[in-house]
Amino acid sequence: MALQPGGYTDRPEDDNTKKAHPAFNRGKVRGILETLSIIKKIITGEDDGSGIINSPEIEKIRKSIFLMKNTTDKQTLQEAVKIAETLRYQ
Repeated sequence: MALQPGGYTDRPEDDNTKKAHPAFNRGKVRGILETLSIIKKIITGEDDGSGIINSPEIEKIRKSIFLMKNTTDKQTLQEAVKIAETLRYQ
């Protein structure tokens, strides 16, 4: 176990459990919200597909969503945009 600044003990074995340090849970929620934001930007057209996400796994999902978006009919895409724009975390 490593003692962290401020006296907290880092216990990786507690990650994803009820015993997890609050910072782990805040980081997890933030990561989920960041990923949802990436997906929303693709759906709404804010992300035009240029560039690359630093996480290889998120970039794979991003490219997959672009493929699905580009093969979707216009009406379905418009409905998806309406739904994406109602997300509460914005």
